[in-house]
Amino acid sequence: MATTCAACSSFQKAKTRCSGCKEVTYCSKACQTSHFPAHGNICPAFQKYNCFLLHADAQTSRPPLDDIDGQLEPFHLQNYGTETAEIGELKRRLGWSGASEVGKFYDHAGSDTWYYFVYGQRGGKREGKARNEVANMVCGETHGDVAIIRSGPAGFDTPENFTKSALVNALVFYKTHSRDTVFAERERNRFGKRTGFDLSAVSSFDAN
Repeated sequence: MATTCAACSSFQKAKTRCSGCKEVTYCSKACQTSHFPAHGNICPAFQKYNCFLLHADAQTSRPPLDDIDGQLEPFHLQNYGTETAEIGELKRRLGWSGASEVGKFYDHAGSDTWYYFVYGQRGGKREGKARNEVANMVCGETHGDVAIIRSGPAGFDTPENFTKSALVNALVFYKTHSRDTVFAERERNRFGKRTGFDLSAVSSFDAN
């Protein structure tokens, strides 16, 4: 099907499209690359926020694990930075009766100084909330919507804002990787760099 290239305006069969929004098309990879500075400023997938909601209920007709992008919603926190303030805002704005940590996971790109931190609804299973299939990959058994921010061990700078695309890539990574294995590896890496010890032979490790 012929479409108009967003970069050069030629009308021909699309050969590539934005991997974020899946809507903007291009006649070539070169056109997509040249247009990214302009499109990246407006594409929803590349806008930065400090929090995203990961919905439990399917938002489209596709299975949640096949449509992770569609399960995510930007939810910028005004009170980012302390757990008490973050939980208070989640309860106030979302109507949650309570919230607590339900998991944390490192990204797909090798970071070992910060991780994604996940808040879940207290009593979600007891209250009959739907099982959150995507969150289960990185948090264990989870029911109801969850909120995902970035956090990290004390003494390290954490990049507060991130794109939906970055979070999608991280979650997709755990479709084929064990969260526990990756977490232990990253903890070993960080501790080893900080202390100079070689912990490569240690099978499990938590530096926190």
